[in-house]
Amino acid sequence: MSNYTDKEAKVVASASPLTFEKAQEIADQLGKTQRSVIAKAKSMGLDYIPKAKPAKRPAGEPKADLVNRIAAALGSDSADLVGLEKATTQSLNAILARVQ
Repeated sequence: MSNYTDKEAKVVASASPLTFEKAQEIADQLGKTQRSVIAKAKSMGLDYIPKAKPAKRPAGEPKADLVNRIAAALGSDSADLVGLEKATTQSLNAILARVQ
């Protein structure tokens, strides 16, 4: 048994291909959850385009390279700075700015 009337199912079908944003609009319109609308679209065999996932970490210089640059600026070996690569990139850049 479906929680969607034929009329509600037609509203979902008319939004094909369904996007994350469209699913939220339809959910608000029908008094359903966004997750329910997405599940209904998938069960009807409609295309669903999920929201793009954010990058885990912005592209940039690897932390190990930053530690090596800090060690070089201090005239030291990066082995002397063991554990520093666990600091945030922002912290490493701040340290590098101070030692240069």
